[in-house]
Amino acid sequence: MRGGGAARPAAPPRPEPRAPKAPAKRARRSGHRALYFGAALALGLAVALAAVLVAVTGGEDGKARRGTSFHAAVRPADSGPSPESYSSAPSTGVFAPIAQRAADGGPLTAEEAFPDAARTLRPAGGGARPALKGKRLDGECSAAVWGGALADDLVRAGCTQAARALYADTRAGYALSVTVFNLASAAEADRVVAGLGAGRGGGFVRPLPAPAPLDRFGRGYGMARGLAMGHYAVVSWAQRLDGKGDGRDETLLSLLIEGGKQPAVLGRVAAAH
Repeated sequence: MRGGGAARPAAPPRPEPRAPKAPAKRARRSGHRALYFGAALALGLAVALAAVLVAVTGGEDGKARRGTSFHAAVRPADSGPSPESYSSAPSTGVFAPIAQRAADGGPLTAEEAFPDAARTLRPAGGGARPALKGKRLDGECSAAVWGGALADDLVRAGCTQAARALYADTRAGYALSVTVFNLASAAEADRVVAGLGAGRGGGFVRPLPAPAPLDRFGRGYGMARGLAMGHYAVVSWAQRLDGKGDGRDETLLSLLIEGGKQPAVLGRVAAAH
């Protein structure tokens, strides 16, 4: 109001935005596995990191470039497969030395992402021994996902690399897809893995294409786990090739845990100590 009129009352405070709630169905399915994953992952990562500390030689010099655009250069498909069950976990103090990409080494190399020593996985339980069937290291992260919203979110997170591997034991009938995103910080990695669970209708990772019977990956029941590991986001996705199974399948659970033991990420942590 102009002149000597009464001052306008202050605008009421704006309400804080609420984070989207994950569907109740998913919460019920993943809740009973929380303790299993927590204990098993902590033990598995501790053992794997100890082994890497003995053998690590360090990463490349230099710094990885940061994403500068808020629009993915490659527009992914609008739809695609996603697992029936998904859970996630934020980064922990173990990965504090690589919480910021600026403090890490250069970009991941193919040798780091797909070392010869990790061509065959040996998860606990002995239900399957998946071998590497496909691998790819992309500098454009949107190539590794479907869903424009997810692709743009990865750009906002400063994603500069996406490493994908596909493992399978066709005799036992199990397969595992593992995707590693190189992001700007642990905070961004936390946000990305949580966001995958909050709205999978907006996109998910794309397993590498493969010939039969691996071309059936993504159909039927599957379980996935997103882990923030410093400034890296690791998404493991396991399923039976016949599409059957449920959350009580111990082999699927073991494969997810094995997929979280990423040698490239553990090597970077060891090199930072």
